[in-house]
Amino acid sequence: MLSSTDALFSLHTSSVDNVAKNAGSDGSSSTAVTGVCFVQNAPQNVVVSCDDSEDTDSDSDDDNFEPLQFKSSNLLLGHGDQKHRESSSYQEATHLSAASHTSLAGVVLASCHHDGTCKLWDLATRRCIVNDAAGGGRSGPGLAVRRLDQMQQFVYQSRDVLGTVSLHDIHRPLDPILQIHTYSTSFCQMAPCHITENSQYDAADEGATIAGERNLIALPTHEQSVAIIRDLRCDPTSNPTYRIDIGNDCEDSMLYSSRRNYGMLTSLGLCQQEKAQQLVLGCGMEDGSALFYDLRSTGSPWLLDHSAEENNCSSNGTLSRFMCHTKLGNDPVLSLDLSNSLSKGTGTPSLVAVAGCAGDADELSEFPEADQGTISTIKIKLADEELTNVDGGMDSSLSNTTSSMRASVRSKTSTCSIESGGKVGVSVCRFRPDGRIFAVGGWDRRLRLFDRASSKPLAILHGHEDTVTSVDWAGNASSTGLLATGAGDGRICIYRVFPNTSLKR
Repeated sequence: MLSSTDALFSLHTSSVDNVAKNAGSDGSSSTAVTGVCFVQNAPQNVVVSCDDSEDTDSDSDDDNFEPLQFKSSNLLLGHGDQKHRESSSYQEATHLSAASHTSLAGVVLASCHHDGTCKLWDLATRRCIVNDAAGGGRSGPGLAVRRLDQMQQFVYQSRDVLGTVSLHDIHRPLDPILQIHTYSTSFCQMAPCHITENSQYDAADEGATIAGERNLIALPTHEQSVAIIRDLRCDPTSNPTYRIDIGNDCEDSMLYSSRRNYGMLTSLGLCQQEKAQQLVLGCGMEDGSALFYDLRSTGSPWLLDHSAEENNCSSNGTLSRFMCHTKLGNDPVLSLDLSNSLSKGTGTPSLVAVAGCAGDADELSEFPEADQGTISTIKIKLADEELTNVDGGMDSSLSNTTSSMRASVRSKTSTCSIESGGKVGVSVCRFRPDGRIFAVGGWDRRLRLFDRASSKPLAILHGHEDTVTSVDWAGNASSTGLLATGAGDGRICIYRVFPNTSLKR
């Protein structure tokens, strides 16, 4: 049975004293929340109490797991009537509310807003501690705020005329470490590189590589079908590390007789495949396509400061082995996230993606039921590296033993019922850091949780009165269960779901 729960509490951004308000408050367009992210976790010695049995997972190549059991602190702060306050559930909620102050000690949340401000919140006191890290707001609305993987730094992106992206430290949030001008005014959000929590491949000899990937970020540009990847440790005025011209992926090759038009770039995802140490970029497009690139492939044509000849960019089909695409529908892919496949063994390295599309119930009702879903899970298998002969050249006799990168849609599902005529579009998708669960924010004002192994829905979270625009898991969400959402109603909701359900890796 699908479970449903309300928020632990909500923060209302339009309140004068910036104190957490109850779930009945009304929002305003100027303070609509456009992004949220946890930028500091609770101390490691804070333990979330939960009666959990030990989870055992069958981590096969098909990603089959034992089903997750719903665990949540169902706690909605509000006034209610006298009868409600005397109920046992309300008394229990009051007790949990007091306990939550301790468990949230040290937890800091960042949020960005339609008015261009970027705020920091202390969740233990439920107060705003920095009213605007952007220093007086930007000339355009906030678009996204994301933390760097496992670091106390966050990146803020806005839709001002310069397409500004700024890097901040939570200890000095008003003094940006650097600013990047992307000149993008689209709705495509940046994507810091994701590295799966507690990766079994985080060995000492790979430490430098992994540390470097944590500083990479995928960005849109003023060219609406071009994405770049920058290293945040480098001069923001220098050339980016990678440049991907979608639909014309190698300017000096004849691989395509004509440029394929996927439309505007609408979403980005970036992930390090932990087994092969490959860097994979996902691009959601306006025409409903999702494209994936293995950027670390041999002779990568997307790596800048190398000529086409040096990158071995040729017309023999080599390039196409390290990229793939799949069609998800006819509507724009508004959100895309990547996570490592949790399968064990020595099979082909792979990733899993979740993508959310726009959608109109009336239009989708005309499609076959299998094609009506606006939430897609995708399996991406990487290509085998080319085999070489003793002289270092390509061995054509072994070419038939190699495989190409490929993507396949594993499942498609909807948010609310198509028959109900509800708003079926999806705004945001995000994997939990360990990759076991993913969350989907919809136009129907709900947040849905899914089991990544089966793609089956686990729970529906309530608390918003407008489109859910953003969602983020705490960095240690597999133990704390902390999850935050933001919406057009100006409200930020905090949930605790599935605590202490980390994978045994």
